[in-house]
Amino acid sequence: MVAGVTGVIGLLAFYRGLANGAMSLVAPVAAVVGAGLPVLAGYLFGERLAAGQAFGIVAALVAVAFVSRPPAGESDGHGGTWLALLAGLGFAAYFVGMDRAVVAGAGSWWPLPIARSASLVVTGTGVLATGRARGIVRAISPAVVVAGVGDTAGNLGFLLARSQGPLGPAAVVASLYPAVTVMLAWVLLDERLSRVHLMGVVLAFVGIALIALPG
Repeated sequence: MVAGVTGVIGLLAFYRGLANGAMSLVAPVAAVVGAGLPVLAGYLFGERLAAGQAFGIVAALVAVAFVSRPPAGESDGHGGTWLALLAGLGFAAYFVGMDRAVVAGAGSWWPLPIARSASLVVTGTGVLATGRARGIVRAISPAVVVAGVGDTAGNLGFLLARSQGPLGPAAVVASLYPAVTVMLAWVLLDERLSRVHLMGVVLAFVGIALIALPG
């Protein structure tokens, strides 16, 4: 339940930061903090990684920062610094909370609906408190439904990965979502990949390959 609450708070901070025109700061900071802190937590919990996996995590963290950069000329304002940190902390707390649920014996499936229920209570309370309930029907669209299904599937993937391996690598690979966004924009929207984005995608694949190596 704590993971669900902190996760949705991080997501709200993430979107608010992007809306403030600080994408170049919010995206990489949130992703790196959200991935880096679980790695530290895993170490404190006693996880030990092979040398190749450690190098893979470093490569993946750099990749997250690279692929999260906006196109040239887009706003790089710094007004979202605190929102970026809050988002990263929320994501990190979500990963660690779900990890603790798995360790406690909750299994690979049940933590997700429980966390989602907690998220729903928080967001529903916020909607009612701000008087914006009328926008709920208009917000329901096929694109939003697809996004929700994809997000839930991604979180389930993280849980399944965590149930079969350490927290650190699972959280880092899960935080490589900007690489997928960049590749989809290239394939579906004909957006050009900058050199930095291309380097980030290559580093992401290298990092994943190293993390997947046996210890």
